[in-house]
Amino acid sequence: MTRRRLTAADMGHLCTGAMFVACTIDHESALQYRDMTLGLIELNGEGPLLVSADDLDPAAITTSTGFVNRGLMFSEMIPIGDEFETALNLLQERLGVPLQGIFPLAAASVNAMVPVSVALQTGLPLVDADPMGRVFPLVSQTTLALAGMSAGPIALTGPTGETAVVDVVAPARAERIVRALASELGGWAATASYPVTAAVLQEHGVIGSISRLIEIGQILDSAQHTQAKYAQLTTLLGMRKVIRARVTDVEGLSRPSVPGLPDRPSSATLVDEAQGRIVRLEIQNEILMMLVDGAIQAVVPDVITMVRPEDASVASLDDLWVGNKLDLISFPAAPQWYSPEGRALVEPMAMHVVGHVRGGRAR
Repeated sequence: MTRRRLTAADMGHLCTGAMFVACTIDHESALQYRDMTLGLIELNGEGPLLVSADDLDPAAITTSTGFVNRGLMFSEMIPIGDEFETALNLLQERLGVPLQGIFPLAAASVNAMVPVSVALQTGLPLVDADPMGRVFPLVSQTTLALAGMSAGPIALTGPTGETAVVDVVAPARAERIVRALASELGGWAATASYPVTAAVLQEHGVIGSISRLIEIGQILDSAQHTQAKYAQLTTLLGMRKVIRARVTDVEGLSRPSVPGLPDRPSSATLVDEAQGRIVRLEIQNEILMMLVDGAIQAVVPDVITMVRPEDASVASLDDLWVGNKLDLISFPAAPQWYSPEGRALVEPMAMHVVGHVRGGRAR
């Protein structure tokens, strides 16, 4: 069980861990939310209350909060700060019952930071769980959807203050509608979705995901040598062998995405510094597949990320420039994603990545 107040130090570690787990092109949004949350902690005199799902009444209604974007980075049109409160109020009105806890839509990147500030603004407890255990590109790719839970009702607030409530059941349908609405609302939407009881979240969510991000951040933010950090991450995450490689080519940044799916599909080629092996990364908002000499080294649902070799600081997709040297890291995701049903929901073909797995190789 978890029940404690998060501190300002926790916020820094949480942000580091959230950026590490999601190697995206835009870490600036996570940093902005970190700073916003630090300001709220200073103003309130204390941090938000972090609780376990089983600390709540089993019948208590909880909901995820998270950004969904379509073509606009949050750092390009910064939220005012009340968008999620508005979405939560709209969802409560539609449900007709009060919300008693919030959790991240994804325990990674900016969406891991969002519910911390929202918990401070609303006084709601922050539940130490999420429905992804990492980040996936689609709203429908959650352990709650995997368990047959509805994604809706979903409440949305856009950057201009326009709102919508979508009564949708099927998560796959919710993905298409919410993504289209995000575009119409101005490029992104603050969402409240997957309203479930604390008992359902405890049974089907990824438990302890916020605490894990804080622990990752404590390791990476420490003054230890890079190799000592890797040793601790290996124990914590089951991290696989680190590949140190130099970028030789980046392609496809302008390749159009499939309608209804996130943007930024691309590929990068690197050369293994130790053995001269060719490493290829397939990317769509994040790294979905890593191949070494044509054989798959890691593929979603595995988490694939990058750090800078000199100090193990978190890298982003912007660090994929020709000549740069990076450490490539992979580790397993939550166990739910390795079932046949979980793999079918998040495998590369579900995101229309070029190539698919057959016989352990990419085709």
